Amino acid sequence: MRYLKNFGLLLIVTSTLAACQMDDFENDSDVISNDTNAAASNEEANTDSDTETEETAETEHTDQSSDSDAAQPALDDITAAAADVESYKAELNMSASIDNMEPRELNAEVLYVNSSPPELLLRSFGEDRMVSKDGQSYYNNGSSWVDISDSVDTSLLYKVTYDEAVASFKEIAPHMEKKEEKDKTVYTYNGSNDEIYKTLESLVQVNFGEMKVENVNTTVETVVNEENNLIEEMNFEADGTDAVGTFEFDGTVTFNDFNSVEEVELPDIE
Repeated sequence: MRYLKNFGLLLIVTSTLAACQMDDFENDSDVISNDTNAAASNEEANTDSDTETEETAETEHTDQSSDSDAAQPALDDITAAAADVESYKAELNMSASIDNMEPRELNAEVLYVNSSPPELLLRSFGEDRMVSKDGQSYYNNGSSWVDISDSVDTSLLYKVTYDEAVASFKEIAPHMEKKEEKDKTVYTYNGSNDEIYKTLESLVQVNFGEMKVENVNTTVETVVNEENNLIEEMNFEADGTDAVGTFEFDGTVTFNDFNSVEEVELPDIE
């Protein structure tokens, strides 16, 4: 059995300061070694699978080339609108599991200010967990605030930012179907394109450890406000198999309160 190596960059700091949060799926190295050997023994079969995946992706690209041309004006508007975003509130809710094990849940609510370095207040399940401002970063370990300014890169504290969401949407958009719904435009993708899965995996920072994906199905839905061309919501799910088992994750990230977030305050440290 494998373990969930890294579920969201929200847990990078907590795994460093409180390693118990990363032990849920941990097992001994012998089992992991067996997984690696199994993957190696199936290398030839995986090569054939890779060829089929490449052919599928190539077919999808050909079928949706016209969609790419149609999406470009909207992409230009969304990119231009993103440049005017100075602050916002974001919330990420997702779960992930491997080999049909009990899902692991993640909740992250963020107040984000696009400064240099960025200002942010990060909450998880209703509790303030991290605060960062002017290069000073503090982590709430449950009993007190700990200064982690010298040990953590502020840019790594939260990666599902609005800019990252726009960048990922731009990569996936040429493969998506577009539908108008009242004052919203909904873009939807469902398919087995490996590159789109990797884009999604990179955005939400879910990492199942060393694994070679054999097949995967991915669904992404992005909701854009027609009036201001801002992404308000992204819904996603993916499931698939590798040489030794299954994996899956799903979730939602929302963005709101654009340019309305007040200045982030550092905690009182006595």
